[in-house]
Amino acid sequence: MKRASLTKTIALSLFMLACASTYSQNEIDRWDNWLILGNKIVFGGDKDYRHSHELQWRVDNNMQNLDQWFYEGVFTYTPNKNWEVVPDFRASVQSDRLDFRLGLGAVNKQYLGSGENGFNSQFVTQTKYQLDFDNKNNVRHGIRIVFSYNYIYSKKLLIGGLVGPFYRWSENFTGIEFIRGGPTFTYIFDEIHTIAFAPLFGAGNIKPNGWAYSFTPMISIIFRVNKDYKYIPAKYINF
Repeated sequence: MKRASLTKTIALSLFMLACASTYSQNEIDRWDNWLILGNKIVFGGDKDYRHSHELQWRVDNNMQNLDQWFYEGVFTYTPNKNWEVVPDFRASVQSDRLDFRLGLGAVNKQYLGSGENGFNSQFVTQTKYQLDFDNKNNVRHGIRIVFSYNYIYSKKLLIGGLVGPFYRWSENFTGIEFIRGGPTFTYIFDEIHTIAFAPLFGAGNIKPNGWAYSFTPMISIIFRVNKDYKYIPAKYINF
């Protein structure tokens, strides 16, 4: 991708942010602006497994109220260059309850183009089942399929995008609960420090009142204890 294309992508993202802020003033009941901040540390290296640990904060109501904060632990087993098996656990603190999530996913990686490592882009498909339960004895199930694309613009910068729906079934709701997607930008400072920015947009099904929409920028600071992986990791967001 040429530098002019990168400039256009960044400009489009800023334009969409401006549109989101303007629209939210008129339709606050149908549009909200979120902010998601995360700190993640990743362990693992020359073997076929790794694990990560993240603290994340989510702010909603036009970035004024704390919606939740949570800890998430992810274990990744990589049997070969194209597949990963990914169980995870999340414990979140919300205003009215404690929420817990057990997940099990399969991630497929495909490498495209040519470059220093034999490719210059990566296409990732994440398929995941999750079990959600809280301290009020509510149990819910969900399945997500997320498609992610990453292009190696330089040794320091990855650009791409993602899109994916989430299907929920429970006593109170069955159907597509939300869809989320947008561009992604990852800047690699060195072998340890990385920052990822994803100005995502979402659509949520708030039955019986129809759909509501949101601008959901995600900023994540990532610390990699060991980056000498046996297989190249899949680049995707576990939202």
